[in-house]
Amino acid sequence: MRKRSKNRKLKIMICLLIFLIIIAILGIYFYYDFRNKKIYEEMNIQFIENKVIEYGDKDATSKKLVKNVKGAILKYPEIDVMKVGKQKLLYQLEDNKITKEIQTEIEIKDTKRPEIILKKSKITLPYGADFNMASNIKQVKDVVDGNIPYNENKEKNSYWFEGNIDAEKAGTYPCKVIAVDKNGNKAEKSFEVIIEEKQIDEYPSKQSNNKQQEPSETNQPYYVNGILVVNKHHALPRDYGYGNDETAYSALLQLQQAAADNGFSIPLLSGYRSYDYQSDLYNQYVARDGVEAADRYSARPGYSEHQTGLAFDIGSIDNNYGYTPAGQWLAQNAHTYGFIIRYPEGKESITGYMYEPWHVRYLGKDVAQQVYASGLTLEEFLQIN
Repeated sequence: MRKRSKNRKLKIMICLLIFLIIIAILGIYFYYDFRNKKIYEEMNIQFIENKVIEYGDKDATSKKLVKNVKGAILKYPEIDVMKVGKQKLLYQLEDNKITKEIQTEIEIKDTKRPEIILKKSKITLPYGADFNMASNIKQVKDVVDGNIPYNENKEKNSYWFEGNIDAEKAGTYPCKVIAVDKNGNKAEKSFEVIIEEKQIDEYPSKQSNNKQQEPSETNQPYYVNGILVVNKHHALPRDYGYGNDETAYSALLQLQQAAADNGFSIPLLSGYRSYDYQSDLYNQYVARDGVEAADRYSARPGYSEHQTGLAFDIGSIDNNYGYTPAGQWLAQNAHTYGFIIRYPEGKESITGYMYEPWHVRYLGKDVAQQVYASGLTLEEFLQIN
């Protein structure tokens, strides 16, 4: 009887112990569950109020959006600053091995307009001069994406021109450059082109019957400060010249190699021309276009720089060559090797010839660099006609 009573008490004690263990386990569970829920609820990120980021802002990071944080951020999400529009960012927090995800939204906006840099705000040209509006563009660029190309179709990420110029009518012509970047921001910049009244600038050797007079047998080459000058006012003797000047030709080879090293081909198209060769060439142009037109782009025999052996036509005989990468490289680097662009754009009233971005004249490095730095034609630099 006593034995049964003892067994019964033992069973009760065991059950009570098990019950207490269960209660303890449940208590611990609920305690940690409550604590974990509290930690989870308290984990949070306080963000800055303005979550708008400028397009292309390389300094913008998701870390800079965080003002205060409860918990530890495991990894900061990345922001695509090159994509305009809204973006969702997911942050992961951890505290006491409890993780929580918090999402926020930012917006990438492009508020900056393209930048248009003109060479001049006002351009004066002689009557009948060729002019390409693109020649007045120094740079059109987006502050983030870089250079914006020309496109006459007026599309995004391009620039174009408005305005018409009649070079055969004197007057002032308003022109405008319009640029739109890839995200639709628009910028405009205006400039004026002034066409001067028509002037007659004839050769001193030109007779009233429009027949050219050959250079005199006693005519001597004209030098200024040691520089041989050949233009519409200063001719060479008929028998002057024998071929390309060796020093000038050697410098030309160096110029061509430098161009090739930079990815450009500037082949020699025409070098030394004799008096007779120039005479035939000039007469062909007169027969085709007439005297007045031919005199704007071709020299009369005896008045051609090519007869000196110091002048070369290189690259491409194309009025737009000066606007190509190769032509621009040539204009910016020829002086380093002793050459100048002999007939610059907008200087026809001074040089007597249309813009020829392919015609270079050798002066030697020192003089060529001085002429280039001055921004003047050879006539202006030497202060001669």
